Amino acid sequence: MSIEFEGDFTPAQFRSRTVLGQPQMPGMAAWLIKKGIIKSENGAKGVLIGIVFMNIILTFLVIYLFVF
Repeated sequence: MSIEFEGDFTPAQFRSRTVLGQPQMPGMAAWLIKKGIIKSENGAKGVLIGIVFMNIILTFLVIYLFVF
């Protein structure tokens, strides 16, 4: 059994979604651009992925310090 998708699709893509025919950027990416922290959607993707990794590292650090 195989699943096929129409068009170019890769799981790592970060695209604006379309709501009622108009493209709409994800909320956090739009906020970063609105505040002038980032200039493009791709830049926002990098910043948000970096934040996720920092949170993972911080979680492991807190677990290590308080459990072991």
